[in-house]
Amino acid sequence: MNTLETYELIFRHGFSTRDQADDFAGRGVGMDVVRTALSEIRGAINIDSELGKGTSFTIRLPLTLSISKALSCLNNQARIAFPMDGVEDMFDVPRDRIQTDEKGQSYIQWRDMSLTFQPLSDLLQFNRALGRGRVYGGSQDDDMVSIVVLRNANTYIGIQVDRVLGEQEIVIKQIEGPVPKPMGIAGATVLGDGRVMPIGDVPELIDIAQGRVRREAGSSLWSQVDLPPEDEEPVKTEPTVLIVDDSITVRELLSMSFNKVGYRVEQARDGQEAWEKMRSGLPCDLVFCDIEMPRMDGLELLSRMQKDSLLKNIPIAMLTSRGADRHRQMAVDLGASGYFTKPYLEEALLEAAQRMLKGEVLINQVAEEAE
Repeated sequence: MNTLETYELIFRHGFSTRDQADDFAGRGVGMDVVRTALSEIRGAINIDSELGKGTSFTIRLPLTLSISKALSCLNNQARIAFPMDGVEDMFDVPRDRIQTDEKGQSYIQWRDMSLTFQPLSDLLQFNRALGRGRVYGGSQDDDMVSIVVLRNANTYIGIQVDRVLGEQEIVIKQIEGPVPKPMGIAGATVLGDGRVMPIGDVPELIDIAQGRVRREAGSSLWSQVDLPPEDEEPVKTEPTVLIVDDSITVRELLSMSFNKVGYRVEQARDGQEAWEKMRSGLPCDLVFCDIEMPRMDGLELLSRMQKDSLLKNIPIAMLTSRGADRHRQMAVDLGASGYFTKPYLEEALLEAAQRMLKGEVLINQVAEEAE
């Protein structure tokens, strides 16, 4: 394994440096939860380690709205900017200085290292063919290549653009809503003339360039490839489970359990958030809910769902530390499909989920097994 692959072991579920697990450590549930939580808010974590000196963990979190300095570039008639904190260098290099390695990758000598680079269009899958001079006027010397060096921690990559336009202050707004986020794009800004300029996601671009992220065909808004018609097949949709718990640890552990067997997982911090999400149209096939939560507890959520004509048919199971018969009986009376106590067995919970999706009511059976 190379260095990056070795670092990735830290984030694997079940990986631990302890020989034996105890009540507090050694179960391999730590850094994988951190990465999962960061991924949900489009954040990232990177590792930089040097033997005998120490290890640095760098966490990057997206900002909903921020003013930042960015390097504006032009590529295939489209403007794009890169946050300056992710730009290490920019320069023009003569074409005769460009070399090619045994893999066919272009590189140049930069700061005593061989810096590989590739066109930005290859990373973002632009679908433009017109030359820059036809729209923006002026022409750049065809014997020169514009390179921008992007940096994330101690990783550097070079990207080739048509022209570097200069540094400017911009207001960055994240891309939100039903439109999928294009791969390699973090947000956008509106220029003075009303045009929208995308903001490059430097860590994601570096991951794409190094092959750490697999680009799904047709997932980018930049590509407009006409594919031949295919025979229509039934669309397979994975069931969606909503995890409602005020403990982020419980939510993440359950999310990982359901994700690995093919479920789509949504989360809510309490009954109030879960109720608002479902009432606003969140697709949901199954709910696992704690009982004791702030604002709205699990039994209140269960009661509201049973009174709602659109939600009453969604099976909901209580997953709680309360094992008393009175709590179980209240859940039965309110129409719960299952009742499970913490700690739980993952295999049993996943099997019960499948049965509840088929319409089975397991709460009486669970009570009998408990006895």
